[in-house]
Amino acid sequence: MRVALCIETIFREFPFEERFSSTKASGFDYVEFWTWRDKDIEKIKQLCFENEVKIAAFSGDQDFSLVDEHERKQYVDFVKESIESALKLDCHCLVLHSNALDKNGRVLRSYDEIGYEQKIQTMIDTLRILAPFAEEAGVTLVLEALNTKVDHPGNFLATTEDAIKVIRSVNSPNVKILYDIYHMQIMEGNLINTLREYIDFIGHIHIADVPGRNEPGTGEINYVNILRALESLNYKGAVGFELFPLRSSEEAVRAIQALF
Repeated sequence: MRVALCIETIFREFPFEERFSSTKASGFDYVEFWTWRDKDIEKIKQLCFENEVKIAAFSGDQDFSLVDEHERKQYVDFVKESIESALKLDCHCLVLHSNALDKNGRVLRSYDEIGYEQKIQTMIDTLRILAPFAEEAGVTLVLEALNTKVDHPGNFLATTEDAIKVIRSVNSPNVKILYDIYHMQIMEGNLINTLREYIDFIGHIHIADVPGRNEPGTGEINYVNILRALESLNYKGAVGFELFPLRSSEEAVRAIQALF
């Protein structure tokens, strides 16, 4: 499996452009980040080349919602732009969400006036439109369920079951789920059994410990056993460490390195 550091949350003590070299110096070859709209894509491409690192994933949506059919055109257009940016960066994975999020991950609108079944169907219909573009580009769109108890109140997609329901209905090899272990430990637990059941539908994984969203070893999740399970399942995708260091990035990186 490929291991990536999320440079939106790790190495925050350095300017964004310096986090590529910090990642490489720590022994990792992949980075990921959140939105691309506020970043210089050509500069990132140059930094990747200079530091011999690659982009594992970044966010493919932002201002529009996947659950509102009235925002479908804007949502589709934005994701298509994101695919173009991904191709410029030789990135083959874009993260999608059910609701629009601000730059700090807060849900902009919960759409309580739209019923559950309609939200699910709107997500399916919109992703079916996007699937051919992703397939042609060789990019995988990964749909992420978020916890609504701590970090993202008001977000619609909050369980693996609902994410799988959508992905199965879309039925594209380039539309999968992002299984965020931090979020799903908070929402449902049963982590290893879930990985075993749905491994064929998982295109990307995020790691942080619970509680706190810090590095492995600071909370309740046994990440040694999680990674052993992924090895036994022959998982070939990326594992992104999207966590906030408890004390320092240096200590967090050491905790990540110790897992491997």
